[in-house]
Amino acid sequence: MKKLIAAASALALTAGLAFAETHETLKAHTLQTSVGDISFGAWGRSTFEFGHRSDSTKITADTTATGEAAITAATDAMTAYETAKANGTVSSMSAYGVTSVELAADNSNYTEYATAVATYAGVVAASAGGDGTATGAAVGDAMTAYALVTTMKGLESDTSDSSNYAALNPDWSYGNRIGFWIIGRTPDQKFGFDFNLDADGRALFVHKLWDSTETTADTNYNEDGKYAVAIGDQAKIWGLFDNPLFQTKVAFGRMREQVLRGTIGDFGQRESSEVKSEDDIFQEIWTATGLFASVTGNQDSVLNGFYANASIDPAGLIGITTDEDGNLVSSSDSATDTDSSKSIPLYKAVRNFQGGIGYTIPGLAQIKAQYWGDSIDTSNYRYATSTYKTARDEGFGMNDYYGRMEFGIDFLGFMGGATSFLDPNLDLEKTPNANLIELGFKVPIVTDEDLRDYDPEKFYNWYSCLGTMGVIQKGFILYKAHLWGGQGVSNLEQYSYDLITMDKGDGADIFMAGVDFLTEICMNPFGKQDVFLGLSGNYNITSASAEGGFTYGGNSLSIEDLELRQHKFSAEIYVKKTFASNNFMFAGLAGDFTIQSMEGTVNSVVDLSYKSSSKKFYMPIGVELFF
Repeated sequence: MKKLIAAASALALTAGLAFAETHETLKAHTLQTSVGDISFGAWGRSTFEFGHRSDSTKITADTTATGEAAITAATDAMTAYETAKANGTVSSMSAYGVTSVELAADNSNYTEYATAVATYAGVVAASAGGDGTATGAAVGDAMTAYALVTTMKGLESDTSDSSNYAALNPDWSYGNRIGFWIIGRTPDQKFGFDFNLDADGRALFVHKLWDSTETTADTNYNEDGKYAVAIGDQAKIWGLFDNPLFQTKVAFGRMREQVLRGTIGDFGQRESSEVKSEDDIFQEIWTATGLFASVTGNQDSVLNGFYANASIDPAGLIGITTDEDGNLVSSSDSATDTDSSKSIPLYKAVRNFQGGIGYTIPGLAQIKAQYWGDSIDTSNYRYATSTYKTARDEGFGMNDYYGRMEFGIDFLGFMGGATSFLDPNLDLEKTPNANLIELGFKVPIVTDEDLRDYDPEKFYNWYSCLGTMGVIQKGFILYKAHLWGGQGVSNLEQYSYDLITMDKGDGADIFMAGVDFLTEICMNPFGKQDVFLGLSGNYNITSASAEGGFTYGGNSLSIEDLELRQHKFSAEIYVKKTFASNNFMFAGLAGDFTIQSMEGTVNSVVDLSYKSSSKKFYMPIGVELFF
């Protein structure tokens, strides 16, 4: 069963191991020198898909009973006003403030016209001994409702579209990626460096460095893509320092540190989309130009099982200067020219601080917690300048969001003493049905609650993800799954299809949840054990409800009983052929389905409804190779 064991290891390795110091394939490519060992290797990944997609959208605006009454009242009032204009009555009432207004063909002067109609109705009512003020106000409201119904009716549509397509996946590699790594170690393994380069298809990582004055509109993927080679996940130097209680690690540069990170990920996206990753369980430390330090308790000391880390990343201003919309402002600020002299205020650098702590109880569990510093300030390199522009325009700033706290626990009771499927201590001969369970819980630190309206997937109230992963009979069956959920507040801008953006403070209560799974079964367990049949799928739901004010077309409106639902289903069945340990090829059949709906009553006069669906059937074909 050795090949099955290797296949199980490969499945685990692709669960987010972007480039690690302990990658097993490095051992096959090592040069020994008088000053230490240098190891190197390469890998490639490409996935192509082709298929058929179809989309349909239907918007309806049905007038309510209140709306029908308002339309009748407005129509009667306009008819009376037009009759009065025609027979000269309006002209004779000018002393009472009644004016003659002709409604423009494009309704550009509708407000003026509605005021004139309401004024005339009020004066007529007063002259008959009635309440002119109340009548004028009632007609004015009816005219407003009439205009709103007309506007909402203008939104009605029923469209559909379909097409055949071809695409590259996964998105994190722009369709395909070739990577090269080289690492160095001193003979005592106490000091070293890690470095890797990636070349991504269609990516323009170095485009701006090549010609920082070129605008986005002038980008040519065929030409600029020739320079799409860049530093990957690691470009660091590091050292280990021992004492009787613990070992200290210090590293400088670009790095991804994953000791506390979740390990149950998407397995290289061989399955359907919309699945959760390792970071959804517990975030890794990932710095662009940072300083990292960690402490690991020695096995023979009282700190056995203890681990803590911290990092700071002063990369906030490194790169090309852009305005709030992401447009180039200064071509002199390219990374090739002036970034060597760039700096940021210490407070802003500290705001991106990350720090975590964990404790492992051998054979039972690992518990952990960390702080992930963050902000919506324009100097935060993690986001495009335009990402939180809308929130900043509303007055929100750096001190309204401080990042988040994360908490996690990994249950190790079925791992035979190992801490993960990457642990060299995992022995599938002794533990043929190994299983790992990971649970993460995240709470953002938001000091102004109204900020949550602008991105419920960033400023949620809480979020949790449960993952499980395992093998049956030493890899005859491999499986993994996630169950996740989160709750927050949203102004619905990113969910309501450009129809409704709730006013500040009137955000909708929103709940998001989902489940995804993958399983692979060996099809030739008594032969070469290199062919697997895989099945994966997921279901996600987003649900929101709201009441309050919103703005549409510059007009302040209100909505009642708003209900929003979004359902996403995906499934894939595929065949995978493994060879030479971690290498594989696969081909599959997949389908994605999304159903969206939103309903609500606007200003009590219109029941607005949006319904859409999208379907995609496709065949993914991919390969991943390690050298």
